[in-house]
Amino acid sequence: MKKTKTTFLLAEICLGILLLFCVHLIFEDEKPQKRVAVIVEKSGDEKWNSFMNGLKQAAGIANIHLIICNTDEIENADEEKNLIYDQLDNQVDAFIVQAAPGRDTIDMLREIRVQKPMLLVANDALREKEEDHTSKYSDLPVITPDYYRMGYTLAQDLLSRNQNNIQGKTVGIISGFKKTDCTDKCMQGVLDVLSDTGCEIQFDMNITYDMEITQRLKEQQPVDYLIVFDTSALEQVAGMYAQKKESDTKIYGIGNSIKCVYYLDDSVIDGLIAIDGYGMGYHSAIEISKVLKNHLYTINNQTIEYHLLHKEDIFREEVQHFLHTYD
Repeated sequence: MKKTKTTFLLAEICLGILLLFCVHLIFEDEKPQKRVAVIVEKSGDEKWNSFMNGLKQAAGIANIHLIICNTDEIENADEEKNLIYDQLDNQVDAFIVQAAPGRDTIDMLREIRVQKPMLLVANDALREKEEDHTSKYSDLPVITPDYYRMGYTLAQDLLSRNQNNIQGKTVGIISGFKKTDCTDKCMQGVLDVLSDTGCEIQFDMNITYDMEITQRLKEQQPVDYLIVFDTSALEQVAGMYAQKKESDTKIYGIGNSIKCVYYLDDSVIDGLIAIDGYGMGYHSAIEISKVLKNHLYTINNQTIEYHLLHKEDIFREEVQHFLHTYD
């Protein structure tokens, strides 16, 4: 009889422990997700599809809630600051941000970083020039492509596909927004390749949000080669040249959209660089989630891969797998 009571008591204790464990699991699952605001310019553009796909995939794994802000152009630090403060009022826990153009942006972002964890993506605000071509922030981690290497690779591709001889040829450059580090780095990469080739840089055109790119291009003298750093600009330029019956201009560009790939397949674009936007989004969400779980965790700067594509590459299996992330 005594043994039966002891067994019964042990069983009751075990059931009690099991019940407490189940209750703990239930309440653990009901803990509110950390909220991460994502602020990039023109967030609905196709060029962000791959990035957003990576973000959402990783957010599900890391159990964070993404607030993807509906944005148009973000022209300067003040506009971006207003967007950030709107989300601070919305009680977000962290930010994933594409830095706005301008030299004031970095100071503004550092100010916000004191309040909430922040990670920069896609491009970074200008800082003092360094001898190398990497981005180094101790307080503002960056996940971004190597823009210098992308510009260098694009110019090398132009050169190699023209028998390394462009002596006397003319080149036009549509270089992106002023006062952004990515524009400066891409340009430096291009110039480092083309400086001793004997070609002439006929024009270097920075873009602005209100600029009619194709109209400005029509005002320029025709060139043998056109290099474009911005996805939207490349789409517009390629669209214009696609309507021409004949053109001797060869186009090389950086473009992160399926539309750019279509123009590559139609032989309007000769060489295309596309970044691994999926990887950039995926790593961004995973890294910011680690900071939210452990405030002592330090995000290291990461360099995202890119792919140099030509028409003959599009239907290779590994390229198709990569392009599938752009859908």
